[in-house]
Amino acid sequence: MKRYKIVYDVTDELLKQALELDKQVFSKLDIGDFDLCKSWLKINNQIYTFLLYNNKLIGYINFIRITDDCFSKFIQGKMKDYKLNDKDILPFKKNEGNKCLFMSIAIAKEHRDTNAIIYLKKGFDKKLKKLKKQGVVISDTVIDCVSVDGVKFCIERLDAKYLTGSLNGKIYYTPNIYSKGRKVPNIKLELLNKKNLKTASIIQYQIFKKNWCGYCDYLKEVEQREKGITNNLQLSFVIKYHKKIVGIIGLYELKQYPNVIWLNWFAILPKYRRRGIGTNALFKIINIARTFKRKEFRLVTYEVWNIQAQDIYKKIMQLEEPYTNKNDWQYAIKNGVAKIFSSNLFDKTVTKWNNKFIDLLSDHELHKNSIKKLKDDGLIN
Repeated sequence: MKRYKIVYDVTDELLKQALELDKQVFSKLDIGDFDLCKSWLKINNQIYTFLLYNNKLIGYINFIRITDDCFSKFIQGKMKDYKLNDKDILPFKKNEGNKCLFMSIAIAKEHRDTNAIIYLKKGFDKKLKKLKKQGVVISDTVIDCVSVDGVKFCIERLDAKYLTGSLNGKIYYTPNIYSKGRKVPNIKLELLNKKNLKTASIIQYQIFKKNWCGYCDYLKEVEQREKGITNNLQLSFVIKYHKKIVGIIGLYELKQYPNVIWLNWFAILPKYRRRGIGTNALFKIINIARTFKRKEFRLVTYEVWNIQAQDIYKKIMQLEEPYTNKNDWQYAIKNGVAKIFSSNLFDKTVTKWNNKFIDLLSDHELHKNSIKKLKDDGLIN
């Protein structure tokens, strides 16, 4: 019988297998060095969680305690994980705050669409519980991400606060907006796929049906992803709250503005609003947007038609300005009261949009085609 197995004790053979896995999933700078890893293990032999399948290593997590100075450099974007040396590493210690680096997570490519990630996460959670029972307090964690998949995992499964990117030396930070004691809602972003497409499309239609509908774009995105076509940046998610789909959110690009990534189809079902779900989902999608290394994150909204979302945008985004381009679709501009909200993804400076053309009329054409397709597919009457 084929079985998964979690192992915490590090042998030379398992370490060599982990480094071979690095070659499969990471770029050159992020491939581990055997002698360096051995030197870390002499200081702290509890840093690895290994996942085996039929006694072969298929995944691992590297979670390590680092010095306060090293931690500070990571959250300032001044440290790269491949520059760590023995002086930066500490053993886990009881009865004091342990500042830690979630350095690596790797899953063999052939096991990406299986339950492997679930077993690895459970094994890692078990390790953290064991450390806690030993009196080890994890006071802060910084997570180093080098891929889009890594960022998605950290945001969806670890509720990451500090994310850094070794390859670009940037810090991605989600502020604690629940500092007054409000509990962060337990939500996950699940990529649009054949199984959730119908539910996502119905939510989209129910909330935006009067003016906007993008069912045709949803269909195209899922079809292209299944064919392995990834050259177009349209990334859509369903928002899950306690395993129930309660909203939608996504990203897209306008080719003529290569430094900008845009928010796409963001909505929460009325029953689940005012719980922090939308705010948390927006923070998560912003962190995903950062992995595409665009400078700015922007969104188009309407003060009249999208009134429920305005409070969230005003709270999170850095800049708000009216959109009144004379060459764009005046019906939407005047009747909806069009706005652009903007934030810089990597620093505090954000530039105004200044009414550059974004072609609202194309969204209207998409709406008409999508309504027809929804009827043809029997999703609406």
